[in-house]
Amino acid sequence: MSQIPEAYRRFVDDTGLLLEAAGMPRIAGQVLGWLLVCEPEAQSLTDLSEALSVSKASASTTTRMLTQFGLIERAVLPGDRRDYYRVADDAWHRFFQTRMSTMNKLQRNAERGLKLLADAPPARRARLERMRTLFGFLGREMAKLMQQFEVENAAGSQASANDAAEPIGAEGSGP
Repeated sequence: MSQIPEAYRRFVDDTGLLLEAAGMPRIAGQVLGWLLVCEPEAQSLTDLSEALSVSKASASTTTRMLTQFGLIERAVLPGDRRDYYRVADDAWHRFFQTRMSTMNKLQRNAERGLKLLADAPPARRARLERMRTLFGFLGREMAKLMQQFEVENAAGSQASANDAAEPIGAEGSGP
């Protein structure tokens, strides 16, 4: 990664370690980290492989995986036949939606297991009860948090749009 400034390289490497700790390949975090800070925001496989000192095959496999997770998206630049990749505008929303869907599935799976153990002693059912309770709670609360975020984000976007629409120096200038 000799082409990346040192501070950026550390950010890219740290992002790689964070995603690796979450169960993804380190290179996926490094690609995502680079796409979060690079300029221009859309990078080709060649750009990624050169910046990160990885093979094009590795960059291709990783971008395909990150695209499937909804964290990045393919982009086409006018007059260029190559594919480019950038962080999706709704990447983090998709990321949490996927996690929420997984929590709901885990809760339903626990309920299925509890039906299988309907006649089992409470001690045997306890693991599935805890699983169902935890994922039920997380699913409900995460849904509320996402709704609250959407409201606050929309309000913040509107406030930003209003601020941007007001000319500089217009404060206090009356009719």
